[in-house]
Amino acid sequence: MKNMKNEKGYALVIVLLIIVLFMGLAATFMAGSLNHAKQEKVVDTGNQAVAAAEMGTIYYSSDFERELKLLKEEMQQETQLRLNELIACIELPLGATCDSELERTAWEEDIDQDMKELYVQKILEKSNELDELKLAGEEVPFAGEQLQYHVESASAVKLNASQNDVDDLHIIDKNVKWVKIELNVEGRAIDNQKELTAIFQVEIPDSFLDATETRKINTVVIAEDEDLTYDKVFSIDPPTISCEELLTAVRNDTAKVPYECKASSTETLKDFLESLDDDMDPKDFRVYTDNYVGFVCKPNCNNTDFQGINIVVNQNDVGAMNNMNNLVNANLFVNGKLSVGNNIINLGKNGEKQTIVVKELDVDVNLKNMFNTNFLVLGYKEEDRYARLEWKNHIEVSNHSNFCLDIDRINENDLQRLGQEVTFSDSGHLIYYSSDTNKKFELLNAQDQHRMVNVNGEQKTMTSIYVTGFNDYSTFLENCGISMKESKIVPIDVSVPEPIGSGFGLEVEY
Repeated sequence: MKNMKNEKGYALVIVLLIIVLFMGLAATFMAGSLNHAKQEKVVDTGNQAVAAAEMGTIYYSSDFERELKLLKEEMQQETQLRLNELIACIELPLGATCDSELERTAWEEDIDQDMKELYVQKILEKSNELDELKLAGEEVPFAGEQLQYHVESASAVKLNASQNDVDDLHIIDKNVKWVKIELNVEGRAIDNQKELTAIFQVEIPDSFLDATETRKINTVVIAEDEDLTYDKVFSIDPPTISCEELLTAVRNDTAKVPYECKASSTETLKDFLESLDDDMDPKDFRVYTDNYVGFVCKPNCNNTDFQGINIVVNQNDVGAMNNMNNLVNANLFVNGKLSVGNNIINLGKNGEKQTIVVKELDVDVNLKNMFNTNFLVLGYKEEDRYARLEWKNHIEVSNHSNFCLDIDRINENDLQRLGQEVTFSDSGHLIYYSSDTNKKFELLNAQDQHRMVNVNGEQKTMTSIYVTGFNDYSTFLENCGISMKESKIVPIDVSVPEPIGSGFGLEVEY
């Protein structure tokens, strides 16, 4: 038998084995690459889901904070409405349920406690509204993309100052200082879901009333049937004694309060105040002048401190040049028209109460940003002469100020415009007088419809919150800061609503 030495078939086998080997290795690498790509896709959609949840958290938290701001405004208005009930009791005749300081204090404490409970209740309602959003459909932030978010749940817990749950039976301190709201938001990207928890903490104020800033409700004892009258406010005939002579009489104990004098053409307010002795109170002096600008405005009519002195301006002196801004500690009586060429802004910013009384008012631009100021427009004594109340752009009553009007003596068209345009903030108030019990001043729009505000979900007229009317002239003047030395006044203090601070915190748990 012959040996076979032909090897021509082995090369083909070897080549086939090598091809199979390389194909196996290539398949392994391709499988690994595909698996890695799939992992990257999963991570990417997971990140997108987290981003969607973050967008949802920002959206719902921003909306909640906006709702909270509106709620604070409603609470301040509701507090003022409750205080109006106490004020109505105090005003003459003094009611039996508020004729003692103990009763009035208890009344204010009840208001404060009720407002705290109402505020907590309203916040819990806002939390429930968030929780109800879980029944709504998913929000899609960007059209055409597979990103969605929605509320999974929202729950609220009432906490005391030590951050303990007041509903826990073992906790003694039940005073609610914070309301903590946990909001769970789910984000979705394709089939991947991620959930984030946003925690809001809303602070409950220690008090809804500001006892340091009060509104005086006067109960007046009238001696010998005397009363505050228009003529007493506007004393047309000035005294003949000079201010220098008056100071000499005061030092010699030959003058009686109120001390009245007529400023000479060379005297200034600054010089007169500097001439007072340390034991002399500027509030006891009433100085008459024929030239307001010359007596007061050195070098201009801005940034003037009256230090409480009473200044009466002659009815023929009608103007203050350009602006009358940043006036403080003033008791100013203008026996005619106060005409300001530009603005009256930032009155009374030092915190002291002041009073400005005019017969007629003409402001070329704005009357706004008043602090602690009683501003009265009382009109003229003549029955057929109606005072004008004019301004160009804005008129605003704010910051514990009162705008007081004798509506029987002011132009009807000006009153109508005022009712349409005047704005209020921070315990600003409008007080009016009319001898006619059927005549009212109301805040109406151009269609003679009541201007409305929303208070705790109910529509209230702005008139009921910001306007008070009187038919007794003396009571009207007293509520507007006017008191004469001859009158015996028993002042009763009523707190004003305390503006609610921010007290809002947010954190997100991933």
